Amino acid sequence: MKNFKQWFTEKLTYSKRKTLIPVSSGIKLRQNFYTLSDKRFLKAKIADERDVDHILQIEKLCYNGHTPWDRIAVLHEIRYNKNAFYIILHNENEEPIAFVGAWFVMAEAHITNIATIPDYEKQGIGTYLLKEIIYIAEEEKMKKVTLEVRVSNHTAQSLYYTLGFKEGRLKKGYYAKDNEDALEMIYLLDKNKRLMKES
Repeated sequence: MKNFKQWFTEKLTYSKRKTLIPVSSGIKLRQNFYTLSDKRFLKAKIADERDVDHILQIEKLCYNGHTPWDRIAVLHEIRYNKNAFYIILHNENEEPIAFVGAWFVMAEAHITNIATIPDYEKQGIGTYLLKEIIYIAEEEKMKKVTLEVRVSNHTAQSLYYTLGFKEGRLKKGYYAKDNEDALEMIYLLDKNKRLMKES
């Protein structure tokens, strides 16, 4: 969380915007549902304060009971950070399945976190969420989408490469808990816009 706050502060320092309108108030999903291979549907929406505990529930299932972003942090993002928003997916029983968080600052869309509960992994949900962020970034006239990924997380890196992300700089000791390095990955919208619209 500390590294995300530093990124946000640096970006906002150079922003010339006088009044911040919440980015979540003007965005629309390209597709507000996702179809699983067994023909069941997952419902997607922009998260609000009622979804904070659902986001924490997903985190706990994905990170061995831990919440890398605790309740205060997630609530602050949704309630006060006008540059931030989350997309959350629920199944037909209203159980939370996956989410993605992002900050839109200046011309950069930065993905802060993405997670899918273990029972629903390898069903294309992460790809769907990333494509929704890229679509929204295009609509909001962003120039690039960025994220950080653990250098050891080759599965996630493979997904990002498949979608058109390229390697950026290596961030040494980025993850506070274990000091693992992070690889920055960048999706340049000008070069990839036509590809995303065709997919």
